[in-house]
Amino acid sequence: MIKLYGFAISNYYNMVKMTLEEKGIAYQEVSAMPSQENDYTAKSPMGKVPCIETDQGFLSETAAIVDYLEELKPTPRLYPTDPFARAKTREIMRVTELYIELAARRHFQHLFFGGPRNETAMEEVKPVIERGVAALKQLVNCKPFLCGSELTFADVFAYNSFPYANMVTNKLYNWDIVAAVPGLKEAFAAIAARPSAKKVDADQQAAMAAFAAQKK
Repeated sequence: MIKLYGFAISNYYNMVKMTLEEKGIAYQEVSAMPSQENDYTAKSPMGKVPCIETDQGFLSETAAIVDYLEELKPTPRLYPTDPFARAKTREIMRVTELYIELAARRHFQHLFFGGPRNETAMEEVKPVIERGVAALKQLVNCKPFLCGSELTFADVFAYNSFPYANMVTNKLYNWDIVAAVPGLKEAFAAIAARPSAKKVDADQQAAMAAFAAQKK
């Protein structure tokens, strides 16, 4: 059985977890935080979460993990069979990750962990996200999912990246980036109705409640 290391607040952890749920792959969750301790970097060389443990060893980096799971259990498919459509799916994944999630992450320490506001980030982040949103408006086809009629990894990545990023843009820039992409709100509603998303969301909300209680 695959062991999934990480914690339910992590959006990248939840991307892997949703993939496991969608594919019906048995897994065991192992609570772990990012760490540079030798015992954890032996599992995840960069010390990040998530990572997974398989019969063949450990694997880290979310994109590598989900590609492995797709090959491990090809059905149900989360990449299209057509090579160009598959590449377009990966294009949406990269835009979401690099120009939405990663950009917004520069404000996470301030908004979620009580750190000081980064004034340099205030100036630099919004233009990056603006370009990412403009790209997604051009790339997605929300009928009902981001790439059309079938759920893909583009949905898995976006569904788990936008909530935190949207908290950032709403609180710091008074800007709802979900509403800024036509059809995205409805696509997220379609994803949220799936059993995989319901499981991930429920566990994430429980973890967030526990985290908030610890901070009091």
